[in-house]
Amino acid sequence: MLNWDVQDVRRYKDKPFEFEEKLDLTAELKQRSSDVLDATVVEVKGQLFNDNGLVISDVKVKTTLKVPSTRSLLPVELPLDIRINEAYNIDNVDTEELEDYNIVLPIDEEDPTINVYESIIDNILLSIPQKVLTKKEAEENIMPSGKNWEVISEDDFKKQKEEEHVNPEFAKLKDLFKNNNDEE
Repeated sequence: MLNWDVQDVRRYKDKPFEFEEKLDLTAELKQRSSDVLDATVVEVKGQLFNDNGLVISDVKVKTTLKVPSTRSLLPVELPLDIRINEAYNIDNVDTEELEDYNIVLPIDEEDPTINVYESIIDNILLSIPQKVLTKKEAEENIMPSGKNWEVISEDDFKKQKEEEHVNPEFAKLKDLFKNNNDEE
């Protein structure tokens, strides 16, 4: 499943090797990340191209993950629509000659397969943002709170620190002119 022998892919010299699948990756995603609560069926559509000793993958992935909000831990639906482009070095091309490609994956000579399946799982997990909020949290800027405590934003914290950091000598001067205004 989404693993191809290099020799099979080499046969497609003049045209791309196309594939399209629907996968249930929920178990694998949950196993690899405790942040994944659930996932819809993953729609995968892609092509593999032969290019001078490399196989270039162009894969589109669509799914929706259910992950916890980073503020309240409430479940949040996170739609993902990502594109994966990787190069597989099938002919041991010198990597110094491969400036055009950001990611070049070597192929194991003992097991010469192109594993798009693992790449899809890796890229889905890498696409989960560090900050995930429910719609209400994002719109209303709701912060968690409890009895005698609350979470505040970094900006509010800086303002609070500035207000607390008033020089006590200047604080005394603040009231100095109040008496003069009353007498006039």
